Amino acid sequence: MSDFASLLSSFKQDASAVSAASKSGAALVAKGSKERQQNNKPSRKRPLATTSAPAAPHFPSMHSNKRKNTDFELTFLGIGAQKAGTTWLHKLLQKCIDISLPQEQKEVHFWDWHHRKGFEWYIRQFDFHSQKASSASAPHYGEITPCYVVLPEATIAELYKCFPNLKIIFVARDLVDRAWSAMIMELRDQTMGLSAGEFANGVTGTDKNNNSNHANKRTKLSAAQQRRLEQQSSPSSQPDSYFMDRLRNATHDSRSNYAKHLSNWYKHFPSSSILVIDYREIESNPRDVLLKVAMHIGVEEEQAKQFVTSLNDKEVGQRVNAATSSGSGASTVSSSTSSHQLLTQRPMLKKQMERYLQPYARDFNDMLKTKGYDWRLDDFSLKKEIL
Repeated sequence: MSDFASLLSSFKQDASAVSAASKSGAALVAKGSKERQQNNKPSRKRPLATTSAPAAPHFPSMHSNKRKNTDFELTFLGIGAQKAGTTWLHKLLQKCIDISLPQEQKEVHFWDWHHRKGFEWYIRQFDFHSQKASSASAPHYGEITPCYVVLPEATIAELYKCFPNLKIIFVARDLVDRAWSAMIMELRDQTMGLSAGEFANGVTGTDKNNNSNHANKRTKLSAAQQRRLEQQSSPSSQPDSYFMDRLRNATHDSRSNYAKHLSNWYKHFPSSSILVIDYREIESNPRDVLLKVAMHIGVEEEQAKQFVTSLNDKEVGQRVNAATSSGSGASTVSSSTSSHQLLTQRPMLKKQMERYLQPYARDFNDMLKTKGYDWRLDDFSLKKEIL
């Protein structure tokens, strides 16, 4: 076996080991690991699957009619969309002194995966107790987990009972571009040993140590070996049928149906509490987006303007976790067309994706019109007529 094949096999063995450890971990949890429960750090691992539907979170002591004024108040949630600039948004909001986001990582997954750890565990992610003890005014607490947009309605209802004044943020990206970017990321992660439908960047990915092991092994590859690894994870390595099968999969299909899932949020929260951002505005006018988001969260206008002005152009223009980046995982917003260019080279696949996603785009545009927004996503109608 060549050195390259050995290293590639090692990537996949590591991922398999993580999966096996997760499955065998049920026995350890049953024995009760108090140290693990007290650990403040959030985990990126999806909980073990069960045969029955998971119970919705239920925190009656945190309902707004029972909480004290001194108790934790969740101010905002970023609920999506996946591959729509949410990591960029998280990185920059962290720089605002009036906003407090989780300390360890972006995606906490409390409301979908980790609510059984209890609300005290959730509060610890924000360093709430130390901030409460200081003389400084309480910041706006919130987090961004793109999977939240597909939360069951029962969970959204519980969120409203706990935090009726919660502000919701959703970034909407072109449906074809978003799905394509997500599938490229998935293909890259498959090359590293994850199964289709799993993602390394905060969805079902591995912990920091395992990501570090992957990075260390990759640095041992020669330039030629790295090129071979990148070829295997390149979209050109798969036929159009592969991507259409993945697009129809529940994971990608569900996250493309913006209107269906946002309607559940609108059932419980007033329209004024939900801010829908056009992803294209992040590319064309990122500072306006940051100002709009900060003020929606509740930061005073003057403080919000000072925050946005304090950021330099490099910070504002930085885009992280780009799916098409095979190196550092970071690129600039201006280079975000690279993923689109890859799809443009496959016109038949692009046409199939547009045809499949067109109903979702139209439903979402109808929702935007109903809610008073003056922008629309491409619903591919004109392109269909021309073709």
